[in-house]
Amino acid sequence: MLKSLKLVACAAVLAVTATPVVAQDEPEEARTTYAVTMFKFADGADEQRWLEVMNTYVNPAREASGASPQTIHWVMMNPDYDIITVADMPGGMAVFDSHAPAGRMAFVAALTEMAGGEEQLAALTEEMDGMIEKSTTLYTHTHP
Repeated sequence: MLKSLKLVACAAVLAVTATPVVAQDEPEEARTTYAVTMFKFADGADEQRWLEVMNTYVNPAREASGASPQTIHWVMMNPDYDIITVADMPGGMAVFDSHAPAGRMAFVAALTEMAGGEEQLAALTEEMDGMIEKSTTLYTHTHP
């Protein structure tokens, strides 16, 4: 029994001394949240057209809404995906707390205007969706 008490006391002392007191008083640094989306193009998809739409409509609409453009990375040695986009998410994970976050609504408004209206945007969305066989999105953030 005494041996068990000594073990618990030692563990408690280690836990208390391992806690950085100074760090608790400092405000937490801001984090940057990213959406990382991996795409597999459909057979026969016009990859150059996909890039054209990204560079002509999507990234300019992101910039117009106050977000940074997505970076595009070609996947070299992965048979599951062809391309990856990395996009910062202004507002971080809090954007998931709303069905219509302000940044998302500003992006959609800018994209609709750049496409020439809602019908043109719907056609552009259908075209882009037709080029993609599958996609997966992961969310991550920096740890200062």
